[in-house]
Amino acid sequence: MIRKCLVTIPAYGRNELTHAVLPDVLAESDLVDLLIIDNGGHYETVADEWVERPGRNLGWAGASNLGFRMAFRRGYEFALTLNNDTRLSPGFFAGLLDPRMPADAGIIAPVYNGYWTVQASSYAGPVGQYEPLDYVRRVPMVDGTALMISAPAWEAVGGLDERSFGRFGWGADIDLSMRATAAGFGVYASERSYLDHAGMVSATESVGRQRYLFKAGVGMELALGRLYGWSATRNLRKARPERIPLRTLDAAEDDSRH
Repeated sequence: MIRKCLVTIPAYGRNELTHAVLPDVLAESDLVDLLIIDNGGHYETVADEWVERPGRNLGWAGASNLGFRMAFRRGYEFALTLNNDTRLSPGFFAGLLDPRMPADAGIIAPVYNGYWTVQASSYAGPVGQYEPLDYVRRVPMVDGTALMISAPAWEAVGGLDERSFGRFGWGADIDLSMRATAAGFGVYASERSYLDHAGMVSATESVGRQRYLFKAGVGMELALGRLYGWSATRNLRKARPERIPLRTLDAAEDDSRH
């Protein structure tokens, strides 16, 4: 199995956003390979990107799942879906792939400037100046803006639910996190990696911001309510992460000998 991660960027319009994040990804090409899923059919390459054109808009969840399937069929150990309206801190993937991560890790994400408090960082400076912290958070869920799943977790629980969460897929990341937890895998946010998310750029331009927020939010609430009870999202908003210091490699090796 390849000790690398395949990064999939589902792209639908706004090529300049995808082009802007490419250097952040390719700076760690020793750790990751890059795949663009061209949902809109008009992505323009600027380097030697690997581009798949499905011929229709698969949506975020469908494109992410296509990337996951392609990764694990090719023997990658990890696969990550990444929004194109993001920027990444230096050493982003080294942080997510840190060998000191807890052994049960099945889903890993960065901390970020986004909505969910379990994953949100207090850092408010330039993404390029973020200083990594040797902590991870055990969390009930992570946001799908940058979600990495391991091959064993994928084999156990499958991918994102493309049917239950509507056109925009809000909540499918939460559902995947919960299924992974139920299967015995840990879900973590790494403070060694930070993501700056512009948020909802392509979708709001295509359908309008208010319509997008309403339809995506209602779809998430209804789907999570049917699957996990009507207090599910309220409980997630109130959840607090368990902050865990990363063990040194020497300590981890010592533990494994006992």
